[in-house]
Amino acid sequence: MELWTVGNKTILLLFVVIATYFSAAQPDPWIVLLFLIYSALNLVLHIVKGSRLKQGAIVLIELFLIGCAMYHPFFTLLLPFGCYELATFYPRKNGVVLLVILIPLIFLRDSMMVLYMFAAALSYFNYVLVRQYMGRIVRQEDENELIRKDMHRLARSLNENRDFARASEYMVKLEERSRLTQQIHDGIGHAMTGALIQMEAAKRLLHSDPHTAESLLQNAIGISKEAIEEIRLTLKNNKPPVEQLGLSRLKTAVEAFSGKTGMMTSVVHDGNMEIITPLQWKIIYENVTEALTNSAKYSGATSVHVEIRVLNRFIKAVVSDNGQGSSKIVKGLGLIGMEERTASVNGTVIADGSQGFTVTTLIPYGKE
Repeated sequence: MELWTVGNKTILLLFVVIATYFSAAQPDPWIVLLFLIYSALNLVLHIVKGSRLKQGAIVLIELFLIGCAMYHPFFTLLLPFGCYELATFYPRKNGVVLLVILIPLIFLRDSMMVLYMFAAALSYFNYVLVRQYMGRIVRQEDENELIRKDMHRLARSLNENRDFARASEYMVKLEERSRLTQQIHDGIGHAMTGALIQMEAAKRLLHSDPHTAESLLQNAIGISKEAIEEIRLTLKNNKPPVEQLGLSRLKTAVEAFSGKTGMMTSVVHDGNMEIITPLQWKIIYENVTEALTNSAKYSGATSVHVEIRVLNRFIKAVVSDNGQGSSKIVKGLGLIGMEERTASVNGTVIADGSQGFTVTTLIPYGKE
């Protein structure tokens, strides 16, 4: 906006220079010197920093123009611009500025009065534009400051949530370890202690009372069998199902991919996930992650969709994006590796680039 003001002042200055030249009977070197001094003062105005210095420079220019106007009236036309530049520092005193600008009209006559009114109107138009522009800048800075505060608040909240999540995860692990420890101590530990006591008693009675010793050993064997069965049940109940491990690992990988690339992702599944074996989950995971990497590198997509479905005879894993696709599929190392992995379990990989890019992994499974 400063360039706009400089441009308008330059146009008005050129007009005053030309009007002065044609109105003079003969060239006046003093007028040329005054114009050069005025130009130099305006350069100083745009060089100095700080509000006070700029205001002082504007006042100096206005006083210089008043003195020049006594020598030649055309210098009066340059006064309004300086007044309005000074008014930008005092937006609440526009009325005073308007009165100051109207004062020269008392001393001007005829054509000079008309020219001065034109110069004042041009200056006012420039002042209004500057005010509006500065107002927008102030509002934009206020909005940016609010946005920055919101971002700091959200970042702080996110960090607090992450700390809380880590602390909660740690507490859950501690509680689970405590529960397992207590369960083993109260159940298996007591049983094994009882079995050990009976075996020690049987050892002492082995020669003096073989029948009682045999009975004690039989009780110890029964207690040990129950303890072993309780261990097996405890491990079975606490071990997550294979389908939960595979699907959770896959979702975590897709979410990490979305966070790293900024692409929108989604994961859906359908059918009996328990049918999928650990080996099949490994192949699906590696094929999906490879397809995601290819989408990020080559497709120019903004979103990727992953779906896992268990059909009548096949496990179907599909990765599709909304990228540019390709009518001709060129098999690189990634796609060849996917085919080789899938072929090891008698499966197949289908790539389609007609609408976006889609990679489908089909793995057969036996059904009784």
